[in-house]
Amino acid sequence: MPCVAWGTESMSTKSERVPSVRRRLFALLLLPAIGVLIAGTLSDYFTAAAPFREAYDQALIDTAIAVSTHVEVDQDGKPKIVLPPDAVSILRADSYDSIYFRVSGPDGRFIYGDEDLPELAPRVNNPARGDATYRGEKIRLVSYRTLGPAGAITVSVGETLHKRDRARRNILTTSLAVDVAQLGLVLAMIWFGVRVALAPLQNVEAQIAHRSARDLAPLGTASVPIEIRSLVSALNRLFLTVTQTSAAQRRFLESAAHQLRTPLTGLQAQLELLADEEAGSPTQPRLLMALEGARRLGHTTHQLLTLARSDQAANLNWELVPIDLPSIVETVITDRLTAADAAGIDLGAEIEPASVRGVAWLLTEALGNLTNNAIAYTPKGGSVTVRCGVREGAPFLRVTDTGIGIPPEERTRVLERFFRASNTRGGGSGLGLAIVNEVAQLHGAAVAIDAGPDGKGTAITIQFPVPPGAPAA
Repeated sequence: MPCVAWGTESMSTKSERVPSVRRRLFALLLLPAIGVLIAGTLSDYFTAAAPFREAYDQALIDTAIAVSTHVEVDQDGKPKIVLPPDAVSILRADSYDSIYFRVSGPDGRFIYGDEDLPELAPRVNNPARGDATYRGEKIRLVSYRTLGPAGAITVSVGETLHKRDRARRNILTTSLAVDVAQLGLVLAMIWFGVRVALAPLQNVEAQIAHRSARDLAPLGTASVPIEIRSLVSALNRLFLTVTQTSAAQRRFLESAAHQLRTPLTGLQAQLELLADEEAGSPTQPRLLMALEGARRLGHTTHQLLTLARSDQAANLNWELVPIDLPSIVETVITDRLTAADAAGIDLGAEIEPASVRGVAWLLTEALGNLTNNAIAYTPKGGSVTVRCGVREGAPFLRVTDTGIGIPPEERTRVLERFFRASNTRGGGSGLGLAIVNEVAQLHGAAVAIDAGPDGKGTAITIQFPVPPGAPAA
C-alpha cells in the first residue's frame, strides 16, 4: 500500500510540473508575438524619428544659409555681417532649446556670433552635419560654407537637443502604446483560437470524466480531430479488453464457486453421516473435528469467492438497481434465527423505510457477515439488533450487539483482509469485515465502527451517500 500511495503522489506531482497543451500553444505563440512587437516598435520608432531629425537639421541649415546672406565687405575689404539686433533675437528665440551661431572668415578668423562655438571640419557634403558638446550640453551642429565677395565664409549653427529628445520620447511612447494594444488584441485572438482549437479535446475529456467505472461503451469518434483519433481508438480497444476480461473473470468465479461448493457439500454430508454412525466410538471426536474443519473450509471458500466478486474492479458490468433495505434486513434475520436461538442470542430488528441503488446479493452478504460476527462474538443471553433507516438524508444499515467488542485501536485494521481483533477466539478467517468494506466501497458507502449501547459490545454502520435529489436534512 505505501508503494501505491507513493506512486500516486509522484504521478500527481509530475502532472503538475508538465504544462498543459493549452499553455504550450499559448507560450509558443506568445514568444513570436512579443518578438514581432519589439521589432515593430523599433521599426516604427526609427521610421518616424528620421523625418523629425531631417526637419530639425533642415531648419538649422536654413538658418545658416540665411545668416550667410548678410555677410558683406567693409571699406577695408574685410568681411562683416550686417544683422539688426531684432534679427539676432529672432534667430536665437526658441521655447525649448538654446541656439548658437558663429560666422568665420576665409582663414577661420571669427567674425560674428558665439566665438567659442566649434566648427565641423570640411566634408564632402555641404553643409556638414554632426554632434558636438558646447557649454556642457550636447548640441546638433551644422556648418555651411559659401564663397562671397570677401572669400570663403563658414556659418555654423548649433542647437541643444531638448526638442529632439522630447520628440523621440513622444514617438517611442506612441509607438509602444499602439503596439502594446495590438499585442493585447493578438493575445486575445490567440487565446480564443487555442480555446476553440482544443474544444474537441475537452469534449473527449468530458465524455470520460462523466462516465462511471462500469460504463465501458466505446467513445464516439465522429467529431474527434484526426490528431487524437488514434488515441481515442486505443482507449476504445482498452475498454473492449477490460470488458472481455471482466466477463471472463466473472465466468471463472461463478464456475469456481460451483466446482468448489459441490464437493465440499458432499464432504460435509459424508462426515456428518460417519459421525452419527460412529456415535460413542473412539473415532467420533476425530470425525467431528474433520467435519468442523470442512465447514470452516466451506465458509472460508465462500467468503473468498464473495470477496473476489465484490471487488469493484472485477465487476464493472454489474448494474446498480433500486433496493429496499427493509427487505434485506428481513432476509438476513430470517436466515439466522435458528443460529441465534441455538446460541441463546436475542436477535431482533428495527426497520424504517429506506432504499439505495446497489447489488442486492452483495448487500445481503455484507449484512449477513455483520450479523454472523455479532452472533459469534456475543455471549449467551446477549442481544443482536439489525437496523435500517435514514439519518440526515442518508440511508444506513447497522448491526449492534452486546458482545466482546473491538478494541478502539484496532477498529480500522479489522476492515483489512485476514486481520482479526486481538480479543477474538475461534476459527474465523478474518474476511467478514473485509467483505463488508469492499461491498460498502462498491456502493459508495462508508463503514463506521463504534462501541455498542452503554459502551458495551460493538455497533457497525454502513452509511450510504445521500441520494441525488433527496430533500435536505
